[in-house]
Amino acid sequence: MRLFKAFTVGLLWLALGQASPLLAHGALQVEACASGGDGIGLSRIVEVDAAGGPSFGRTVSGHHDFLNKGEIVLTFDDGPLKSHTRTVLKALAEHCTKATFFMVGRMVVADPAMVREVAAAGHTVGAHTWSHARLPSLSKEKMLEEIELSFSALSQALEGDVAPFFRFPYLSFNKTGTDYLKQRNIANFTIDIDSRDFRTKDAATVERTVLAQLAERGKGIILFHDIQPSTAKALSSLLTKLKQRGYKVVHVVPQDDVETVAEYDERARKMIARKLATANKQPLAKRAVTWPNADTQAAVETDENGREILPWARKATDP
Repeated sequence: MRLFKAFTVGLLWLALGQASPLLAHGALQVEACASGGDGIGLSRIVEVDAAGGPSFGRTVSGHHDFLNKGEIVLTFDDGPLKSHTRTVLKALAEHCTKATFFMVGRMVVADPAMVREVAAAGHTVGAHTWSHARLPSLSKEKMLEEIELSFSALSQALEGDVAPFFRFPYLSFNKTGTDYLKQRNIANFTIDIDSRDFRTKDAATVERTVLAQLAERGKGIILFHDIQPSTAKALSSLLTKLKQRGYKVVHVVPQDDVETVAEYDERARKMIARKLATANKQPLAKRAVTWPNADTQAAVETDENGREILPWARKATDP
């Protein structure tokens, strides 16, 4: 099978005398399947060194921007939810492309086999807290528990390594949380493009929202939710339209894996064991634990004319 060398990155950071979170050795390669045919494919792979907890995405200041004009990163939050996650996986496979999934711990425990299915398809798996809590509203102890238990749940479900990639629910972060990620060598991923898929059941609306923001921004990390039927229905057609408009998909992978904490590993192991033991009596989750809820409405910001302010358009502030 013909392979293509990955585009090397990180040289600019080195020239500036800064430590780069992106490796420049060029060892990563893109399979031919992901680079041809009718699907959007995969343009290149970026390997991230999470040491020091770098941030990615326009909604946080001091972020690292590794994307060229016309490049996108596909990300999915809040799953897995088999009924929709499998549809998302099917669309990604048909287009020979890859994505990053930020999973909620409670959803992971509900269906650990689905977590393994996502990883087995070659996608990157990161954490999105244990219960999708708004972390700045919690005590430091509870905040750290939300973070650590989510990684431990993933580690136990995968029976192996987990990417040191994290996304704050509602993109709501604070200095305590981001400082902790830096200490733990976990990268903080925010977004540039917001599909707003949780606000509609209509696939066409999701398509228009993403394409309009990309026309304005020109590139970026795109936020979807694999628990949302609107995204599940929209994804295949949207990827076709993105290819037609010349966009290229970049896949992010970790240089190293996260080191989980034994205390939380044991708690997650016991929860998964209990769930599997009672699976026949208590079927796996058929709906998400996160949406809809009251916090969805509270998370929306509007301008003086009542129009919604999307995260990619809001000026980044220090966490």
